[in-house]
Amino acid sequence: MSSAEAQKKINPSDDKWFNPPRIGYEDMTTMENMTLDGVLLNLKDRYVEDLIYTYTSSILVAINPYKRLPIYTPKHVKKYKGVRLGKLPPHVFAIAETAYSQMINMDKNQSVLVSGESGAGKTETTKLILQFLSARTARASPVEKMVLASVPVLEAMGNAKTGRNDNSSRFGKLIKIQFDTDRYICGSIMEHYLLEKSRLCFQAPGERNFHIFYQMTLGFSAEEKAKYFLKEANYYNYINKSGCLTVDGVDESESLQEFRDALKLFDISPELEDKMFRILASVLHLGNVNFKGDDKADWANADSEQQAKNIANLLGLKFEAIKFGLLNKKIKMRNEIIDKPLNAEQSREQADALAKHLYSLLFDWLVSQLNVCTHAEEFKSFIGVLDIFGFELFQKNSLEQFLINYANEKLQQFFNHQIFKLEQRIYEEEQIDWTVIEFVDNQECLDLIEQRRPPGILSILDEECKFPRATDATLLAKLHENFENKHRYYDKPRLSRTLFGVKHFAGLVEYDVGGWRDKNKDEVPEHLVDMLSDSSDMFVAILYGPEDLPVEEKSSRARSSSSAKAPGAKGAAGAGAGGASSSSAAAAPASPRSGGAAPASPRGGPGGAAAGAKGASSSTASTKLTVGQQFKTQLQSLMDLLGQTEPYFIRCVKPNPQKVPDKFDQKLIYDQLLYAGMLETIRIRRLGYPIRWNHLDFFKRFRVIVPALAGDLSKSKETATALMVALGVKMPMQAQIGLTKAFLKQELANELEDRRNNALTDVIIKLQIWWRGVQQRAHFVEKRQNSIMVQQWWRYAIACSTFKKKSAGGRKIQDWFRMVKQMKHKKFLAEEKRRKEEAKRKKEEEERRKRIEKYGREKVEAEEAVQRELEQAKNAEEIAKFRALLEAQEAEEAAEEKKKKKKKKKKKLTRTGSILMDRNEILEIPIDIDGRITVGIGWKGGQKQEMDASCLMFRYKEHRDDVYKYKPRSKDGGVTHRGGWAGGLKFISTNEGSDIQQLDVNLNKISSKINTLIFVVTLFTAGATFDSLEDAYVRLIGTRGAKEYCRYTLTSSGNENAKIMCKLYRHGYSGWRIKAIGHPGHGRLYKHMIAKVNPFLDPQPPRRRFKVKVHRGRFDKVKGKIDADGLNTYCQLRFDLDSAKSKIAKKTAQPIWKSTHQLSGHATNIELSVWHKRGISKQICIGRCVIDCKEFMKVAQQWFKFEDEESALCTGELKVSINEV
Repeated sequence: MSSAEAQKKINPSDDKWFNPPRIGYEDMTTMENMTLDGVLLNLKDRYVEDLIYTYTSSILVAINPYKRLPIYTPKHVKKYKGVRLGKLPPHVFAIAETAYSQMINMDKNQSVLVSGESGAGKTETTKLILQFLSARTARASPVEKMVLASVPVLEAMGNAKTGRNDNSSRFGKLIKIQFDTDRYICGSIMEHYLLEKSRLCFQAPGERNFHIFYQMTLGFSAEEKAKYFLKEANYYNYINKSGCLTVDGVDESESLQEFRDALKLFDISPELEDKMFRILASVLHLGNVNFKGDDKADWANADSEQQAKNIANLLGLKFEAIKFGLLNKKIKMRNEIIDKPLNAEQSREQADALAKHLYSLLFDWLVSQLNVCTHAEEFKSFIGVLDIFGFELFQKNSLEQFLINYANEKLQQFFNHQIFKLEQRIYEEEQIDWTVIEFVDNQECLDLIEQRRPPGILSILDEECKFPRATDATLLAKLHENFENKHRYYDKPRLSRTLFGVKHFAGLVEYDVGGWRDKNKDEVPEHLVDMLSDSSDMFVAILYGPEDLPVEEKSSRARSSSSAKAPGAKGAAGAGAGGASSSSAAAAPASPRSGGAAPASPRGGPGGAAAGAKGASSSTASTKLTVGQQFKTQLQSLMDLLGQTEPYFIRCVKPNPQKVPDKFDQKLIYDQLLYAGMLETIRIRRLGYPIRWNHLDFFKRFRVIVPALAGDLSKSKETATALMVALGVKMPMQAQIGLTKAFLKQELANELEDRRNNALTDVIIKLQIWWRGVQQRAHFVEKRQNSIMVQQWWRYAIACSTFKKKSAGGRKIQDWFRMVKQMKHKKFLAEEKRRKEEAKRKKEEEERRKRIEKYGREKVEAEEAVQRELEQAKNAEEIAKFRALLEAQEAEEAAEEKKKKKKKKKKKLTRTGSILMDRNEILEIPIDIDGRITVGIGWKGGQKQEMDASCLMFRYKEHRDDVYKYKPRSKDGGVTHRGGWAGGLKFISTNEGSDIQQLDVNLNKISSKINTLIFVVTLFTAGATFDSLEDAYVRLIGTRGAKEYCRYTLTSSGNENAKIMCKLYRHGYSGWRIKAIGHPGHGRLYKHMIAKVNPFLDPQPPRRRFKVKVHRGRFDKVKGKIDADGLNTYCQLRFDLDSAKSKIAKKTAQPIWKSTHQLSGHATNIELSVWHKRGISKQICIGRCVIDCKEFMKVAQQWFKFEDEESALCTGELKVSINEV
């Protein structure tokens, strides 16, 4: 029956998928027939009913159904969420849930090891574990979606159809799902091993190359094929020789669209996607470049020459360069380099090596980009899911199969160590009653492969690679000489001159040594690396260029700074066929709990130690590790990492070789169970005690079941024994007490956990009842007190109302009485005044009449006129004096105002308009843009120039990170490149034209270790300088409103092809300032500028320690709706990376803290910020002080005023004492 027919018979709504029937034994440790035949019969009975999962204690056996079963729905996720192992039917979700729960309960990293033959379903099982963990901890975060989206990307680039599996992983991977302190998924990182690059050039009959090539040739539209010079799939030699171009049930167009959609989630824009497809298309074209000539190779035909031209076009190379690279090689003879022509066979091998090199580094780069997007800089713990290649046995087995089977031997040893050796050793140390179980130990087989003294197979292979005259035949002869009839796991075939055999735990495998030396040396000619580094395509030049050239080298091949190069950085050679690569391992933390990430390489990939696994360029080939040694080192690191975790095992079983559903091949499954040691595993799990607790931990955990039991904690063993007796445990059948631990069988542990949960539930219910009573009593008391208070208030209100009415009536009577009295007095005063004025008037008239009689009327009237003029003159003089006084005062105020304007103040950026800056001018960054700003760069020019804006991130003079076109995001997410492949430009200037490059800066997300950002513009176009650009400018824009704050022009001062534009630096801790620079430089890439920006960086100050006491504060002129007397404030102190907080002073504008803190670090100032706490989790900064640290600083109770900033919500000052310790 085909898979499609079997799928039609499945009814997803059937209840049996959610509540499956109990068929056979769900846990094989409870079986009565303890034989492999009994195990096989039990698995068959369950498999027939589509029950593909079976437990062996905590080990899960999963049989591939070769059809989709409706048992992975959200209902199933909810069903297994929070349920202990064994309580529900066996399921892969139960293992994932147990690992997640144990990570929380035991506070220890977990791992899930998925093992089995090729085609047993390991990759699908890994995807299901990721699906469950993402749904189990899902919240409003893109991380879970990105973790799942990485699967189609990796499958397209790293999976292929083999004779045993339609979607076989041709590389191993360890996916570490990272969790934060709240146990939510916060990131993931992947380490990959041994990409099978030899599959690029050769596939066995019925197999395929990597999926991506078929998605391109069968899924591209006609326009896209023309763009990349592609034809039909059966035209290309790299994918047409096996006779298999399609896979049943797979639509390559849909797979390609899924691949592209996934790339968008990782910020890979169409521009970068185009560059990836160009490289992949070049690999296909390389397979169709044919050669002729026994002594001097040349193109075999015109089509081959056209294919070479297509490759040159796609990779940005000159046709002459790629012709020379494929048809010649360079030989170094003492002090000169000789060009030697190759023959046709050698040119073919060189073309294959170039194809493997292009694909390998592109795969490494893509994995590193996924890790950059998903990796969490800080995390609490992780769950590692290992999906590594299964045991392989083909008609022809080469070095790749040897290393794959070596990895499976190593994993089998780890399984034996965890299940047999370690467990039985613990039983012996604890001196419990135990009978030793024999098992097959594969240590001797591993010694044959990896031992150094006496040398094993890998050591002999490395030795042969060092001898220039050695061949594959001499390698085989040396293997026979060392191991034939001397090692029981080595076998020499009788009728073959190219084969040797190794008796693995899964059976005998014969390996063909043809090409082993070349694959192990894994060399790419240096002139091919130089050819790629001279590409006009910036992406190709950076990705494939060498990294060992100094910064001072002015040629176009200079690629990296010596200060930025990590030791053992990944060179041009890359890994060859079957080469081991661990590019993603570098992005992982240095330790499982550190949460840090290794520095990224200049290519956007990893740096540090992992890059060393790739080796240096061919010029340092004598010191680079071979493929075998690289893989051995990585495998040992993997084993060490797994040994630090709590492992869970999933054994995937392949039911039949035809890959059809509902077919149970008993012989095939019997062999898999036999070499996996399943019977011994069942016996040790059945007879053993997998659950172990320290005596005190056991007593503390299960004492709740018997609360009346009193125990002496100083006598832990006696206390644990007493609890065992009180619990009614049958010893030694169900449990035993060792010297330091209590040992329990799985069934008893499950029973005790259930009893404990029931006991805790009873206690919780009683607590809830008591708490509800307390709450009701509290509500009653509160209501009674409120009623009494209301009654008191009501009585008071009535008394007040009565008193007010009486008082008002009394005041009215008093007012009326006073009014009557005052009116009478007023009449009396008016009459008195009238009498006096009348008497005075009569007196003046009598005097004037007498004067007229004495001197005459005319003379008297003249005297009166003179008197009036004198009075008017006196009034005019007084008015003139007053006017002069006012004018003098106004002149003095104008002079004072003019004097104030002359004082130069530091400019602040505001929203009112754009500020035109000069070089070396400094502006404060406005805080009202929420810390989000955009640096935009633009220019006008006659010809199109390829220009890249870069951001170099420093801690003082130490280079910590960078952002540029092909690495568009910093590790902390604070800086993002716009206009590169991260996306289009956001903001357009309406008057000045559009920006060419933009960098978004989120000052709130930048790591606290970064204190300086330098922005650099480089012209990548060869021969271009700033003289060819017009009106070049830099401007600062608010990200939200697209409001321009400041701008300055970049003037040309020579034939420079780079500019150091400006720098952002911290003022205090939360404040930032911008300084205009505009300094010229030379260099095509941002890496050339790392050393040149050194003069603009501040040296790291010496480490200092201060004792700071914050006494009190006083605030006024509070803005907004905040009441000054309602401020709940605390003071936060920051000095470099150190910080401290004072207590909260409630409801006062003059808080008193009196808190003392010690701060230490490398900085030149101390920042004290005052925060107003609103509610439970909201706070707002109302102002801050920045205190410069002087030499031998000592301040005693001095007041410091708030910084004059737009962000300040009030004016104020702080009283602080500072003593340097």
